[in-house]
Amino acid sequence: MSDVNIPAADQSSQGDPAKAPTILIAEDNDVNLKVLEHYLANFECRAIVAKNGKDAVRLFYRNDVDLVLMDIMMPIMDGLEATRKIRTLERKRGGKQTPIVAITAHIRPADQHVCIDAGMNDYLSKPLKKNDLTHRMKIWAPHLHENTPRQPASA
Repeated sequence: MSDVNIPAADQSSQGDPAKAPTILIAEDNDVNLKVLEHYLANFECRAIVAKNGKDAVRLFYRNDVDLVLMDIMMPIMDGLEATRKIRTLERKRGGKQTPIVAITAHIRPADQHVCIDAGMNDYLSKPLKKNDLTHRMKIWAPHLHENTPRQPASA
C-alpha cells in the first residue's frame, strides 16, 4: 500500500492537500499504476494505492474515498470480491455508495455484466486511454477539479 499525492498544475491555487478528494487505485501492475497516476495528475486529488484487493478493502475502510479505480485481476483478492466487500462495508455504515470503476483487459460485454453484478458502477478497458478515464472521472466524480494548464505570460 502506498499514498501518492497527485500534484496540481499550479500548487498555489490548490487548497489543503489533506482535504483534496481521495481516489483509491487498486492496481497490482506497476506500469498500469504509473499510467493511472500520470492521467490523474490532471486532477486535484489525492491517490492512495493498493496492490491487491485485500489492501483495497482495508484502505477503503480507513479512508474517506471519493472514487475507486479497481483492477479486476489482482493477487490475494480479486477486484470483484473486493468490490463486494466494500459494498458490504457501505451497507453496514449506512452511508453513501462510493463509485467504483472497473479497470480490466477483459472487454467482452459479458465481462461488463460481471463487473456491474459485483457492485461496480462502470467499466474501463485496458489499455487505458486518457480521454476515457477523464470522461469517467467527470461522470462519477464531478466534484474533482481538473487542473487547467498554465497560460504563458504575454510579453
